[in-house]
Amino acid sequence: MPSVSPLSNRRVDLVPSETGVISAVAPGSLAAELGLRAGDRIISINEKPLMDALDFQFKAQSQDVSFEVQRGHLITRHDLHLEGDEYWGITFADPTFDGVRLCENACPFCFIKQIPKGMRKSLYVMDDDFRYSMLYGAFVTLTNLDEADWERIEREKISPMHVSVHATNPDLRVALVGNPNAGKVLNDLTRLQAAGIDFHAQLVLVPGVNDGEEMDRSLRELAQFERLLSIAAVPVGLTRYGLERQSKQVRLSRTCMRTLPGKQISVRRYETVEALAVVEQAERWQAIFRAERGETFFHLGDEFYLMCDLPVPGADHYDGYPQIEDGIGITRHLLENLDHMVQRTKAGDLAGATGTIACGTLIGPTMRQAAERFNQHTGAQLQVEVVENSFFGNEINVSGLLTGLDLITHLKEARIPDGPVYVSSRMISDRTHTLMDDMTVADISRELDRPFVPCGLMSDVARDLRQRRRNTSAA
Repeated sequence: MPSVSPLSNRRVDLVPSETGVISAVAPGSLAAELGLRAGDRIISINEKPLMDALDFQFKAQSQDVSFEVQRGHLITRHDLHLEGDEYWGITFADPTFDGVRLCENACPFCFIKQIPKGMRKSLYVMDDDFRYSMLYGAFVTLTNLDEADWERIEREKISPMHVSVHATNPDLRVALVGNPNAGKVLNDLTRLQAAGIDFHAQLVLVPGVNDGEEMDRSLRELAQFERLLSIAAVPVGLTRYGLERQSKQVRLSRTCMRTLPGKQISVRRYETVEALAVVEQAERWQAIFRAERGETFFHLGDEFYLMCDLPVPGADHYDGYPQIEDGIGITRHLLENLDHMVQRTKAGDLAGATGTIACGTLIGPTMRQAAERFNQHTGAQLQVEVVENSFFGNEINVSGLLTGLDLITHLKEARIPDGPVYVSSRMISDRTHTLMDDMTVADISRELDRPFVPCGLMSDVARDLRQRRRNTSAA
């Protein structure tokens, strides 16, 4: 249950039972030289309690550092005089010692409000924590920052930030975010820029609401910020539970969401013709940005191209994939990786190897083509199984939102070859190591009676198949 942190007086969830616990120490690091190890607990630095991993990184770069470490019942104090930037090499079990700060918004398309009970616990945490924005690329709205937060961001240069903008029109953003504070987004971004903070921006597009002229306005106004590194637009997603909520209008929970001058927000998925219009509009802006800035700068989520049966842009289009963690360009990255694997590996080296790739319906056609090329080069016999999302509804068509139960049900009924089942590693939570319905990799392996292997790229699939072949030969 949400609680109030004694460290920050903020509403938080997922508060760790012990704060400052070290989960790993890198060999050759300063922490290793000091004898620190996994399980130790840093309880203070410069005689003050720590808030989070960012707090440690900032304070630990002082010239003179004092900190206390607890191991069991023993507390040891270290007093250091440092020459310069030191590589501490510490990974904390929980990066935010006071928990995860909770969202104070009421977005009409909030995914958390679209899931039923009984899923992975962390799915129900409505987070809006600027620290996770810098650490892991999580998008935040900036609506819950107080002056102390702003001063800390400015003092510690917490950069880059990832900001869910959605619209720069103040009234429209208030309606889309469901918080009166949302209307000052341009002022917030101006403050980030003045503090020398780099940031990325995201627009979750709702058909007929913040695309078209409103997207033009957002792109025009956002492009004025020199510290803005990239903009991405992704289509809104609705589960079948979200559609039920829409029909009951449960989403209209705050006055500021209920009306917009001249319209009421209706959240729905994009039709193909509407998605094509977004792609064409984006291409016009991308041409402008490439002429003015020498980079694409504004990127669309892969779903826009795939739902229109359009090829995803080439690798050069993505400017080094600045928002790949949000799925921007992940399809092209997959295909580029396959190209490199084909060029650098010996043909036929996996002849006779069998296995299955399970994926969502959106990427299905592309994955089948990729697997065919993989098989032609390596001699393997991988089979692609396209799995419909029965749990959330077929409107949810990306691989990362498939549940363990959907995978098990489909694969048990399908005729799949012997060998491992490979899935996108995006199905697995980095924090809990479980799928959406809290099933573990081991659970699914046991149910399918074969290895269940999360992979990021086709080269990971090839590497796993080769290792299995070596293990079999050695045995």
